[in-house]
Amino acid sequence: MLDYKKVDLHLHFDGSLPIEWAWETAQKELGLTDKEAFIKSMQVDEDTHSLYDYLARFDMPLKLLQSEDNLYEAMKALILELDQQGLLYAEIRFAPQQHIKQGLSQKQVVDILCQAKEDALRECTQLHVNFILCMMILGEEKLTHELNEETLYLAKEYQNRGVVAVDLAGAEGMAPMEDFRELFMKAKELGLVYTIHAGESYGPMNIEKALSFGALRIGHGTSAIQDEKVMELLKEKKVPLEVCITSNVHSEAVNDYEAHPIKSYLDQGILICVCTDNMTISDTNLDKEYDILLQKLGFTMEDLIACNQRALESSFASEEEKQKLLTAFRSGSWN
Repeated sequence: MLDYKKVDLHLHFDGSLPIEWAWETAQKELGLTDKEAFIKSMQVDEDTHSLYDYLARFDMPLKLLQSEDNLYEAMKALILELDQQGLLYAEIRFAPQQHIKQGLSQKQVVDILCQAKEDALRECTQLHVNFILCMMILGEEKLTHELNEETLYLAKEYQNRGVVAVDLAGAEGMAPMEDFRELFMKAKELGLVYTIHAGESYGPMNIEKALSFGALRIGHGTSAIQDEKVMELLKEKKVPLEVCITSNVHSEAVNDYEAHPIKSYLDQGILICVCTDNMTISDTNLDKEYDILLQKLGFTMEDLIACNQRALESSFASEEEKQKLLTAFRSGSWN
């Protein structure tokens, strides 16, 4: 474990369930007996060849995350695991609408997970956590419009309990990015800030579109390298990319680690935050991501420290909270 404070701004709750918690719950509730098959259903393997194959790995976690007890216990277990990994700050994102299949409302989901966060943080040594609520692309925009709009109002309602932003996640490309403009204009009216998944499984035009909506960060942005205009926009607007290299390899957004553009982004002055995306689905954590960057992509320890500081500066934490986090990061201590 690296001995400085780590920051993760792009971490999906359902894709990062602690595997032992998930296995115990699946045995108890689903009657599963084959752990190897269970893990295969939760993690990528040689059969994963696209973002859609990758997204299929969410099916099992979402089965487990439909009850009040499971949502509470899973979020608490994840936060305690992040604390043990040495994180100083994390923004955990989830889509409330993905957890309402057994009768919970979106509001109940957010309330349960906020309570789990508050309870877990009392047991943490240094970690601070905020939430990002995800709207979803699950096909044509009209299929999720009402649920997505409800998510926006909940993000506003729960700002005083650590919901700091909204996002748009799901299968990029299943609907034109332009179709979601109205939702982001509504978010702006509500005084919400947002990051947007863009340029992962689709081209740089989605990144340009997300920037036109007013996104303050971009999730992934892997295809930005294909368009010099988009690269210049990212630099001009100083919008950071939440880069998740292992996830990008697994979803085949890039062919392999060496082909990832993250070092080109860094060298060309694009703001970079190193993130995990889905710790369980990609069998990763920040230390593993850092090792790959050091060994395969020409990063130095100074680069990694700078990326973590950049992540704190780019976080959606309040200014007061951000300054406390930056002080803790620079001093190596947390009070």
